[in-house]
Amino acid sequence: MSNKNVDIVILGAGVIGTSIAFQLAQRAPGRVVVLDRDVVAAGGSGRSSALIRMHYSFPPEVELALRSLEMFKNWEELVERPRHF
Repeated sequence: MSNKNVDIVILGAGVIGTSIAFQLAQRAPGRVVVLDRDVVAAGGSGRSSALIRMHYSFPPEVELALRSLEMFKNWEELVERPRHF
């Protein structure tokens, strides 16, 4: 792959790197490439307990959880792929 074919390079395919790539792709900035030394979520992201919860008391976390729930509810439309939630 030539440098001329890439607009943005993201290092790390964990939860943060893939989230950044997803958000950038939604905004169509050009060609986004995610690089990792292993497979997606091979590090700490893949060893997460993957807990999904809605009981928070800290207001910013409450808002984040509510926004996330809306994304999960509309995931198939958002990414045009089946959801497993």
